[in-house]
Amino acid sequence: MKIYFSRNTSVLSRLIQKFTAGRWSHNAIWIDEYHIIDSRFPKGVQIRHFDLKEYEILEIEGNEKEALKHIEKRYDLWMFFWYIFKYGKRWNNPNQMICSELIAECAKDENLRGKTPSEQYRYLKRRG
Repeated sequence: MKIYFSRNTSVLSRLIQKFTAGRWSHNAIWIDEYHIIDSRFPKGVQIRHFDLKEYEILEIEGNEKEALKHIEKRYDLWMFFWYIFKYGKRWNNPNQMICSELIAECAKDENLRGKTPSEQYRYLKRRG
């Protein structure tokens, strides 16, 4: 499964980079040459035309078809805020999803759960 780690110049992207002290603010799953599946604010999990500008690709074990089960889940804004503040129990709505949750779900790697895109990237690079 190919994972795209990316960032851009949007306010949300910059906030994520600032508060997580990481290079990447977003990740997505490769579907084909022209499409990715990811979760973005406000619409959530969708198949989109490939539009990432600055990115790096890592190949990991996983099943991109698993992501299709989550199509139409809304973006989990509360989980986004939990990642920024990391205070108390995760503020997670199981009916909503952010991009890094989608990656963790499809990879079936418990070590990817509860991590930001940059944290997932660092973990995967160390793991090799």
